[in-house]
Amino acid sequence: MDSLRLTGNLEILKEKALLLRDEGVAVISDLHLGYEGVLQLEGIAIPRRQKAIMLESLSHIIDEYAPETIVVNGDFKHNFSRNLDEEWLEVKEVLRFLKDRTRLIVVRGNHDNYLATILHDMDIPLRRSYRAGGYTFAHGHWDIKTKGAVVIGHEHPALKLRDEVGAVVSLPAFVAGRDLIVLPAFSPLALGADVSSKPYLSPVLNSRDVGEARVLAADEKEGILDFGTMAGLKNRDAALLLK
Repeated sequence: MDSLRLTGNLEILKEKALLLRDEGVAVISDLHLGYEGVLQLEGIAIPRRQKAIMLESLSHIIDEYAPETIVVNGDFKHNFSRNLDEEWLEVKEVLRFLKDRTRLIVVRGNHDNYLATILHDMDIPLRRSYRAGGYTFAHGHWDIKTKGAVVIGHEHPALKLRDEVGAVVSLPAFVAGRDLIVLPAFSPLALGADVSSKPYLSPVLNSRDVGEARVLAADEKEGILDFGTMAGLKNRDAALLLK
């Protein structure tokens, strides 16, 4: 299935987005634009394809679900220390794409130290958090002191599967609990790391019991795959990866 309803209003999409249908809001997180440029500075050359892949996914989300608002829930860009020239151009291209088609909300992530400079040129505010449909959207790198349900990114959840010959496949995944949802990274290059038990990277996860949260993998071909609860993963030949 291409999507899965968590509640009557809340739906997760195989494009690694969360949809609040009544509010017309789609939420993504962790684009990490400019990541290839940072790798190149470190002497690692890879094809610069992630921007095109993400724009294709965004086009499908907008065409298929017609959200009035898109929330980018942190880590729009990758470089901590400055705005690389190519990173500046990539971020502006994606911002223009989104701003021309929807109302755009940008929440600050821990990688977004210099994003405000780019946003200022386009008259887009950088928010600490955002609320819609009874949910608080925040990146997750700081402890959120709020009542009610929270949606974060930051952790880059993925599911690692091993077959009978030991080959490994990693699938991005949602972690969906009663009052907490963790979004997978929208970037196709943001992989997870095995932290299936505490401590987690995010103080939000460390302060909440997520044992009964569902692990829902997003696969381009198969759609949304339900792997049961976080606690139940320990009894399967699979490990939850979060980064």
